Amino acid sequence: MSYKLDKKDRRILYQLDLNSRQTNNQIAKKVGLSREVVQYRIKQLEKKQIIKGYQTLIDITKLGYLNCRFFIKLQRDSPKQKKALVEYYKEHPKFWWVNTIDGFKDLGIACWVKNMYEFFELKEDLMKKFGIIINELTMEVYSKFHIYKREYLLNEKTRVHPEITIFSPNKETLDNKDLDILRLLTPNARISSVEISAKTGISITNVNYRIKKLIEKKVIVDFRLILGLDKIGYYWYKVEMQLENFDAKKSLLEYFRNHPNIIYGYEAISKNDLEFEVEVASTEELRIIMDDIRRLFSKDIKQMNHFLWYKEHKFLFMP
Repeated sequence: MSYKLDKKDRRILYQLDLNSRQTNNQIAKKVGLSREVVQYRIKQLEKKQIIKGYQTLIDITKLGYLNCRFFIKLQRDSPKQKKALVEYYKEHPKFWWVNTIDGFKDLGIACWVKNMYEFFELKEDLMKKFGIIINELTMEVYSKFHIYKREYLLNEKTRVHPEITIFSPNKETLDNKDLDILRLLTPNARISSVEISAKTGISITNVNYRIKKLIEKKVIVDFRLILGLDKIGYYWYKVEMQLENFDAKKSLLEYFRNHPNIIYGYEAISKNDLEFEVEVASTEELRIIMDDIRRLFSKDIKQMNHFLWYKEHKFLFMP
């Protein structure tokens, strides 16, 4: 079932996407409603699964990790075998993301690794366990990860907030208390400091101080909304690009940054040069974006492929 959002719900969702850790009182002041009305509306949005959760995004490179990904095309498209593969990687501690695909691939899985040897070991494990059902395996290593806000929720035509970039050559040293806080914040950006304190034994004052320092160090880069796109009639697509002209990369990233429907951009160092993810109300809207990119960058792009993210099974932005 799909729901139509009114302007007030859109404004609340937008504020939660800007910073999911805002209090209801802070959101109320920004959207011109009472705290009680904001609280009620958020509860209704959660009940309808329009809000599926709240996630904390961290710059994993500051913890010494690389972001790597496998795309899998199955040669024996058995629901039982696909389910076994999905379940294995949902439980795998090194994999933070698992998603089934509607398109030229069947499954995407992403992992955090400390080095390329570890990535190789994970690839070997994948092929030993599931190689018999895999027709094609592609691998990607990401460098910069660009995060953009959902301006389309307010029907904005261009960005009004700066992008957030995940990629750093500098490693931060975190103690066990910092890591305990991150493990609680990552799956639930709106967890209270009181609850974190109760679960970790760290005082509330120290919890707040440590979260502030993690933000200042840019270990924590974003508190973001997990949106139930199917509940509001939207689709989530990924587009891969291989470039003919690498000098166009900066202009393409600027295009991503300025488009209200593009929510992530990636710079890769393997098969693809750039990728982006976009949320749209129809396939026609996707086509308009793709045609616009072709019009502006026809001489710069060698190839573009796109597919629909069908179902996200795991997203946990913390190793």
